Amino acid sequence: MKKQAYAVAAVADSIAAAVRGAKPVRPVTKTALMPALAVASPPRDPGMAVGLAGSWLGDVALLGDSDRAFRTGLFSFLVAHVGYTAALARRSSPGSRKAVVPIVAASAAGAAVFARAAGPQGKPVGLYALTLGTMVAAASTARGAGARRVLVGATLFAVSDALLGASRFVLGERAARVASAGVMPTYAAAQWLLHTGFEKANG
Repeated sequence: MKKQAYAVAAVADSIAAAVRGAKPVRPVTKTALMPALAVASPPRDPGMAVGLAGSWLGDVALLGDSDRAFRTGLFSFLVAHVGYTAALARRSSPGSRKAVVPIVAASAAGAAVFARAAGPQGKPVGLYALTLGTMVAAASTARGAGARRVLVGATLFAVSDALLGASRFVLGERAARVASAGVMPTYAAAQWLLHTGFEKANG
C-alpha cells in the first residue's frame, strides 16, 4: 500500500505537470511525492535523509516560476545531491571506479553547455550540473544488492534535470513543452530507484 501511494502521487503529478490548466493541483501532488517516498522507503542513512529533505524543499521551491524560485530550488537540490553522494560514497567499491572519470568529464561538458545557455543563472547552473554529475559518478561505484537500481536512478535524475534545463534555457516553446512533460516521470522514477536500491543494499 505504501508503494502504491508513491506511485499514485508520481502519476498524478506527472499528469498535472503535463496538462495545461492543471497547475493549481500541483501544490498538492508535487509536495506529496517525497513524504510518500519517505513512508514507502524510510531513509536509514543520514545522507539519504538529507537527499530526501533537500529534494522536498526543491520541489516546493520549483512550484514558483520566478528566477528566485529557480535559484532556491537549484540550491535545495544541490544540497540533496551532496547528501546522496556522501551516502553512495560509503558504498563505493575501490575496484569499481573506472567509470568515474568519463562521467565527470561528460558532466563538466554538460555543465559548460547549460551554464552558457542559462545566461545570468550560468554559474549556479554550472555548479549544480557538476554536483549532479558527481552524484552519478558515485552511483557508478556502488556495489552489492541494489547497485544497478541505484545507478539507473542516478542516471534518470540526470536525464530529468537535462530535460528541465533544456526546456527552460535551450528549446523553443513547442519543444520545451514536450521536454517538460518528461521531467516529472523521470524524476519520480529516479528518486524511487535511488532510495529503494540503496535500502535494498542495507536491508
